[in-house]
Amino acid sequence: MAKKIAFIINGSRKLSDKVKRSITGCENHSAIESISFITKGPKEAIVFANQACLNGFDVIVAVGGDGTINEVVNGIVQSKNTNITLGILPNGTGNDFVRGTNLALNPDSFIEAVLRNEIRSVDVGKIETSLGETYFINITDIGFGGKVVQILEKQRRFLGGKTSYGIAILRAFLGYRVPVLKITTPNFNFEGPVLMVAICNGTIFGDGLTINPFAKIDDGKLNITLLGRVSLVDYIKNLKNLKSGKKVNHPEAIYFETEKIDISVVDGIAVSEVDGEYLASGNLSVSVLPNTISLLVY
Repeated sequence: MAKKIAFIINGSRKLSDKVKRSITGCENHSAIESISFITKGPKEAIVFANQACLNGFDVIVAVGGDGTINEVVNGIVQSKNTNITLGILPNGTGNDFVRGTNLALNPDSFIEAVLRNEIRSVDVGKIETSLGETYFINITDIGFGGKVVQILEKQRRFLGGKTSYGIAILRAFLGYRVPVLKITTPNFNFEGPVLMVAICNGTIFGDGLTINPFAKIDDGKLNITLLGRVSLVDYIKNLKNLKSGKKVNHPEAIYFETEKIDISVVDGIAVSEVDGEYLASGNLSVSVLPNTISLLVY
């Protein structure tokens, strides 16, 4: 019986030659039955992934960046189909999740991995906000990172690419007020001014910044990076460490792991983002769902 593969492609980006080769190879293979869905707007990849799960596909491949991967993961988890394999053909701007997995992602071995069903079970994070539930495979954060993404989304209409991210960081610095947050976990509690809380399944966010070098995508834990009374100047000073995979060197940079974390806003405004996309403003609760996704390894 042929393997059924659904490619869910971010239609706003041109496909690289490597990605084209992988898709064409599947289309021409006698043991593979494939179809491609091309998104035209936000959240469409969730719908396509959910439909593919319900229609008996074996592998769903996210073709795009972190946002596309996030939507496909949400579609898979929402379907409650545990027999689906998630494949990734990176074709985004940052590709932060892929960078943090240490997978070879060799397009020449993609088809072989599909046919052999070479997979790795990985965790997923579950987020609860006033807007409902959503899921992530890489990182969600509240505070400064969320503010950057909020600005980034507003300026995408007239400015794209890596330059846009740098400008969004600079704009977020201007007039940013650090909120007071209350953080509650089974083994750690905190209340005070917080620059940012990053809740990590993966290690890298923000176009190549290793916000938590200790995170693992298959350990059944959420790894937390809490930057308390860390000034924006201190954050800038540590960008070199973040880009080289080192921890933030500051007495109020706290790293710990947990299975559940609740964050409430005591004073000020705090916005959150998930896998590079704006999420919500206000309180959130995050928990880990161990071994939820079967990730194609190639």
